[in-house]
Amino acid sequence: MVRRNSSFGRLALASLLAVSAMGFPSQLALATRLPADLKAQISTHMPAVKLFRLDGSLQTGAGDLYLPLMPPAGFQAAKGQALIALEPGAGKPDLIVFPSGWSFIRVVKEGPHRSLKLPEGLSEKVRKHVLSSKFPSDLLVPEGFVLPLSMKSIRSDVVVNIIDDLSIAKQATQADSVPDPSGAGVVIATSPNCGKLALIDDKSFKKIDEFPTEGTPCGITYFGGIVYVADQTKHRILQFDPTKRIFLGQIDLPTKCAPKGVAAHKQSKLLYVSESATNQVAVLELPSGRMLLRTKVPAGPGRLIVTPNGSHLLVLNATAGLLTMINTSNQRMIAAIPIGSTPGFMTVSKDSQLAFVASKGTNSVSVVDLAKKAVVHKFSTGSAPTGVALNGDETKLFVANAKENTIWVFDLKTKAKVEEVKLPLDLDFPGEITLMPDGERLLVSSEATDTVGILNTTTLKFETQPIIGFTSDEIKWFPTAAAKVSQ
Repeated sequence: MVRRNSSFGRLALASLLAVSAMGFPSQLALATRLPADLKAQISTHMPAVKLFRLDGSLQTGAGDLYLPLMPPAGFQAAKGQALIALEPGAGKPDLIVFPSGWSFIRVVKEGPHRSLKLPEGLSEKVRKHVLSSKFPSDLLVPEGFVLPLSMKSIRSDVVVNIIDDLSIAKQATQADSVPDPSGAGVVIATSPNCGKLALIDDKSFKKIDEFPTEGTPCGITYFGGIVYVADQTKHRILQFDPTKRIFLGQIDLPTKCAPKGVAAHKQSKLLYVSESATNQVAVLELPSGRMLLRTKVPAGPGRLIVTPNGSHLLVLNATAGLLTMINTSNQRMIAAIPIGSTPGFMTVSKDSQLAFVASKGTNSVSVVDLAKKAVVHKFSTGSAPTGVALNGDETKLFVANAKENTIWVFDLKTKAKVEEVKLPLDLDFPGEITLMPDGERLLVSSEATDTVGILNTTTLKFETQPIIGFTSDEIKWFPTAAAKVSQ
């Protein structure tokens, strides 16, 4: 990470209301003070700039926004170095580089996103300088902002989504990240105890079929029309087509690595696998399945989640009682946050700011601020909390209590428990709970009975308990290409 020259200084905490009024996310942030001589040069060469924002960004009178880039580590300005400005139109440069090494690049609209684009005809010297520069770590990321993969080197520790192609990312977001509630899909539940997958119709919630794996299926995830299943005892990743309802093949992993959790990074086309026996996270290329590298993590890695913005991988380390954060741009571990005994399940807010982690051994759910890399609140729960889920508008938190066979509902604004739902008699020891795409139903797995539950999040009544014939661990909805999945 690039260190700032002390002359740049730091301002006090920015006003939340002032920052929100500028169109940035509503959060407090430390702000960067630009050197006086740099501000003078900006005023001379960029007269359209009317506002110096608290994080060093610039805004013109016409509303154009320029994000700051700090010079590379060890950069020394040459005497008499000329100002470099590239202007596609009078008074509106896409990029401007100052003698001090500071650069400012204009935010452009690309489809549904705001992003950055290096100007055409850029000299190799300038291109290298810009790509070696870094965002200030306290940059306030504009709403709807994404960073092209070709410019990921400038990200530093700023939480921002990185994509390789804006048009492809748009389709992926619509198809995978925010599934169409009216689209075709299927519910899949894994059963490590009996080695099977259960397929459940997402409209009637009746069991469609079951598929033996001859192994121990645990974590499941989705990428490119394929469901990837971690097989813990066979040390492999199974590839299942939910539309054709067939196994397509497998990815073999190192012997005795015991894969337990899987998570797909859709933008980077990577598959993360927690190796519970080696205390490592494997990074695989998709769709080839080629092993790229492995990252060492604390003891007992299990379930994984890629944050919605794609910037971090979160790993639950059950044995160590930690939540591990891995930077997805370089696959390095950047934090190990104490949670409590036996953390088993988690969920993340849509804005990638908060993670909610259930700790079975401490009867609590920790709220982790991912920017601060620290626990900022703890909810006391019932006995042995397992699955956690947020409702559609993220105003409520659902927590499954395995030993009490209940689901507690917390109001996230007041942080108070507002409801307690008893599980039906034929649904026992709940595991994972997952919100359906329609936001109206919660899927509930059962580690002790041969049924799963469908809970209406409005009425808080169980609509049905489909019999699948065996116990279940993870349960998730996945899109299919079929018009309808039915018997």
